[in-house]
Amino acid sequence: MLKSILAAGLFLTAAIVNAQHTLVVMGSSTVAGVGASTYDSSFAGRYAKYLPTLSGGWKMVNLGVSGYTTYQLMPTGFKHPSNRPAPDTAHNMTKALSLHPDVILFALTANDIGNNYAATEYEANYDSLNNLAKKAGVRIWFTTPLPRTALDSTGRAKILAFRKRVLERYAPRTVDFFDSLGAADGKYLPIYNSGDGIHTNNLGHKLLFNRVVAANLTELPTIIAGRSRGLGGSTVARMRLSGNGILILAAGLPQSGIDARGRVPLLRR
Repeated sequence: MLKSILAAGLFLTAAIVNAQHTLVVMGSSTVAGVGASTYDSSFAGRYAKYLPTLSGGWKMVNLGVSGYTTYQLMPTGFKHPSNRPAPDTAHNMTKALSLHPDVILFALTANDIGNNYAATEYEANYDSLNNLAKKAGVRIWFTTPLPRTALDSTGRAKILAFRKRVLERYAPRTVDFFDSLGAADGKYLPIYNSGDGIHTNNLGHKLLFNRVVAANLTELPTIIAGRSRGLGGSTVARMRLSGNGILILAAGLPQSGIDARGRVPLLRR
């Protein structure tokens, strides 16, 4: 299809270039920046600055709240057990979906385990949240739990088991937040421990940021390039594929290359 579009020299509207895309991050203290010296040094703070540099007009909304578990993030109206927190309508899945995101990053680390909730509880909650996002047509990525030195051996074993489940059950849209930060026993490697045995430090947050970037949450791989007629022999308009269709990445093209109707002409290379 793309080859035929380029071969025909069809015009594709430049309005697509300026489409706005939203990525919502949900989670708890790590998403809120705890452990880093400043929010700007946290993985979420770094990612919030990185996203707008991507083609396609991306922005990030952070709904993370320190201390939260899966229960606060469940949809509005969810019937929670009497001894569990109620959904927070300002930070839960219902709120996230109301922002019409293209992507959700669900980065809840290990508070359910830290609160000694049963695995059947948080596993069911993860599955429900995953299904809600999919039903809404939103791509959702899950991170694994972080290491947690502050837990006993039983709690750390639960972290290791849940890490395995996340990576297997929600693949390929997963980001491993444990690898390289944690040891085989579930504890932090000392270099990444913020000091409380729960959160990671600046070094760890930077590693998490790099890992999120490498995961390519926006899923916009360059798939073809076409030279634009009348823009000079060295000018290339790149095309990328997203969940919403074809994007024409016209960043850097001279204004003269866009006609009065806001269209970019493309020819096959």
